[in-house]
Amino acid sequence: LVLGAVLSTFGTMVAIILGYYAAWLALAIPVLTWRARRLFVLAGLTALAACSGSNGSGSGGSGDAGTRTITDHGDKQVTLPATVTRVAIDQIPIESTYIAYFDGSAPNLVGMSAARVAALKNTIAAEIAPEILEVDTSYYDNGELNVESLLALNVDVVLYNASNDKHGQLFEQAGIPAVGFTTEGDPTSTYADWMHLLEDVFDEPGKMTDKIALGTGYVEDAQARAAQIAEADKLSTFVLMGVKDGMITVAAGTEGWFTDSWAKRMNYTDSAKDLTGSAAPTELETVLGWDPDCILVTGKGMSDLTAKDILAGSAGGVDFTQLKAYENKAVYSTGLGMWNWFTPNPDAPLAAYWVGSSLYPDKFTDIDLPALTKDYYKQMYAFDLTDDQVTTIINPDA
Repeated sequence: LVLGAVLSTFGTMVAIILGYYAAWLALAIPVLTWRARRLFVLAGLTALAACSGSNGSGSGGSGDAGTRTITDHGDKQVTLPATVTRVAIDQIPIESTYIAYFDGSAPNLVGMSAARVAALKNTIAAEIAPEILEVDTSYYDNGELNVESLLALNVDVVLYNASNDKHGQLFEQAGIPAVGFTTEGDPTSTYADWMHLLEDVFDEPGKMTDKIALGTGYVEDAQARAAQIAEADKLSTFVLMGVKDGMITVAAGTEGWFTDSWAKRMNYTDSAKDLTGSAAPTELETVLGWDPDCILVTGKGMSDLTAKDILAGSAGGVDFTQLKAYENKAVYSTGLGMWNWFTPNPDAPLAAYWVGSSLYPDKFTDIDLPALTKDYYKQMYAFDLTDDQVTTIINPDA
């Protein structure tokens, strides 16, 4: 140690390391007489101390201490707190999936847009988890997102529509962790994708395995029954979304949208398959040209119409009496379950049975849809439906 100190006074450019060796040797002298077991214990404690000082990581990936990184449906990397306790939902109808995830409740949810809260008021979701109607809606001003107000809610994450690039950029600029959920694809599988992503958000891998398997089994059974219909016997139909001022709003058959997916799943011909977009304004003459075998009405969630309104003969200035579906009373509608049954949500497997039973009843004679719905809600949402609630969902005109 002394020699190293003397040599360093000469100002040489060569590093003098004798002092370091001497210091480490001096530190090692006390442990030279230790037994091997004691040395192993010291080494283990040293390793643990090193680990505790390193960066932390969550199940979704690595990050700073107390954080983790997941990948959303927009293929974006999102860094989240290790534990998520404050959530906002932005303009995506994922609430029913959220309630299913938490077995009939909506914990940690602190904010939603006023439009989403209003849309849920007449759903079964609001009866199962009424707290969902009491969340803060102040981060929207006259229908427009107010990022400053959202920041004031101090959320850990906001769940949003992955296709809404504008909102995604606003969240990113404000430093708010935002996870994008897809709204495209087959309704009978999209909600399962949402469940998987919620597992990532809350760091609970595999939590939804049984519920997803339940729904998948329903869909596969309904699809197999409908597949027994021969090509020559397939029915034609379209999904009616609304009627106003003499115009009919039809769910277009755009590939990958919910109508296209239902037609493929349930083996029917979509009369609107050549229409593009989503909700397509359509002249009565066009619909008369289709003259479908039946009409599926989206119900109270999207159209505020039921089969009864159409079978009255005229609605919104449109005369439906010239259609074959009207003459045969082949017009069907659901009420409002957790959300509209045609769109992605955990009720979609029940909708598969409902569509099949409506179009091809001979293939579903052994299906007791009310009883099936009760059992499904018990398993999916931990909720016991009453007979009246089941009737309201399946046949609002009963």
